[in-house]
Amino acid sequence: MPDMKEPKFFCTDLRTEGGIRTYDEYRALFAAASAERITGEASCWYLYSRIAIERIMTHNPEAKIIVMLRYPVDAAHSLHAAAWGYNHENIGDFEAAWRVQAARLSGKHMPRQWPEPATLQYGAMYRYAEQVRRVLDHVPERQRHFIIYEHFFADPQRHYAETLAFLNLAPDENATFSVVNPAIGPRSLLLDQLLRKPPRWLKDLYSVVRPVGHITGFYPAKVLWAFNSVPRQKSPLRPEFRKELDRYFADDIAELEKLLGRRLWRQTSGESGIASDQDAIRFNVA
Repeated sequence: MPDMKEPKFFCTDLRTEGGIRTYDEYRALFAAASAERITGEASCWYLYSRIAIERIMTHNPEAKIIVMLRYPVDAAHSLHAAAWGYNHENIGDFEAAWRVQAARLSGKHMPRQWPEPATLQYGAMYRYAEQVRRVLDHVPERQRHFIIYEHFFADPQRHYAETLAFLNLAPDENATFSVVNPAIGPRSLLLDQLLRKPPRWLKDLYSVVRPVGHITGFYPAKVLWAFNSVPRQKSPLRPEFRKELDRYFADDIAELEKLLGRRLWRQTSGESGIASDQDAIRFNVA
């Protein structure tokens, strides 16, 4: 796996920050791998992209695709929290951000300099059925592996072993599973507000030091963002809003169950859950 997470080379239908744009740059990511090594990368946008899966399989018909699916309400809520934490989202309340999705498609309520309204469509991104259908259409059964997020974290050792077996790799009995990339929040609300809405004097200071940053690679604003970001629990959703989201995703989950041939998430007391190893899971929405 390259050091760069999410090269996003194959999802050219989505305008995103960062990533790799040329084939030579993409190949260079794997230059250090010997010929007998299995290589891969992790670009989450490939599932949402309308063209990435087909492009991957055209590029390499033997490619193996691993897809992890999380209960959509929790996934959308988590993505919003991450986007807000990394200053990619300009509306701090998830419910408020949810309400402006349609307006964002016409360019309204967008964060400054964020390139793509489609990547702030929290509903469309987690309506999985159409996305999974593209995988089923383009990827042979022996080359696709679906993981349910909640199952994986309930028994990571087992599901990690299954993923290694899918890749024809030897078991790793010594693997450990520490928490990475937790939900983050501000250490200081005052500093957070200052960084998000800098006063004129601070903007002027940025304009002076930015050329130095381009030369040295040292950007004070990024350092302050990193300093002020600490693990923090997400704000809970209003129960009524959560029920609204449950209903919004219910028909898509039902379709997804048919596509995958198994029952998926259940919904009880405002919290998503999973059943046992057999994936015999019911989903109820009042």
